[in-house]
Amino acid sequence: MNKLSLFVYFCLFFAINGCKKTNKADISYEARVEQKIKSLEKANTGVIIENQSVYFGKDSLKTTKINNLTSKCFFFYFSINTCTPCIDNAIECIKMVFPDYLSNDDIIFISPDYPDRLKDNCYGKKLLTLSTGKIGIPLEKEKVPFIFTLTEQLSIDKIHIVNKNDFTKTVEFLKLIH
Repeated sequence: MNKLSLFVYFCLFFAINGCKKTNKADISYEARVEQKIKSLEKANTGVIIENQSVYFGKDSLKTTKINNLTSKCFFFYFSINTCTPCIDNAIECIKMVFPDYLSNDDIIFISPDYPDRLKDNCYGKKLLTLSTGKIGIPLEKEKVPFIFTLTEQLSIDKIHIVNKNDFTKTVEFLKLIH
């Protein structure tokens, strides 16, 4: 009778409390996106990039090394494959936090695959051209827009992936790095 009581107890326990396993289907789409973003940001924070030669716009005669740009700068990376509204909204967030957006040289745009004709005026900024054509972090493969800062040792200090479903986090990040 003791085993039967124990069996009934466990059956009642699981019937009342249910199984506590989290099913992926139970997690909302937004929550899964947010988890993925946090995971990618964490995986790319601290990654050291190469001190490569860079130049702005089409003027390849005025090159510098990327370590000369780390001081107070932040970088906004996007691809030609990024949806235009995502870029537009991210830029609106930047303009909101940085009213001197157009004249502020500490705001640097990087897009390795944008057309050459736009390199001198891409949303009012000259694009930074990288000699290797890439920053060299895993996140670039995801083709998502992101904002980051670098330390003097060229490691990714802070990074934020722009989420088209939540631009308030983009504004919060920009205020944090301002």
